[in-house]
Amino acid sequence: MRRVVRLLVRVAGWLLTPLVLTVAAALGATAMAVVAPAVSTTPALALVTAAGLASAGVGLWLWLNLLRTSPELQVALAVTAEGAPLDAELDAILGTSEQPASEGTPP
Repeated sequence: MRRVVRLLVRVAGWLLTPLVLTVAAALGATAMAVVAPAVSTTPALALVTAAGLASAGVGLWLWLNLLRTSPELQVALAVTAEGAPLDAELDAILGTSEQPASEGTPP
């Protein structure tokens, strides 16, 4: 049971980056959608899309800066400074860690 809980916490931590970007994009697009009705439909759609992409880019930049400058957050989420899961954690969760070679030949 403890391993399952640990797995769920790690996966949730690894999914924080896409979640942060989705929220940032939604906030940027929503803010522009408030202003967009002042123009016609096609430019309004372009403005909302551009605002969503721009805010997602800014959100990614801020999130990665936070990960790079916070060793505590890296350890808690078991990620590298770039936000990628640690290989050792993936191996431990998937059970694919290398087994030590046994001495001698098998029977």
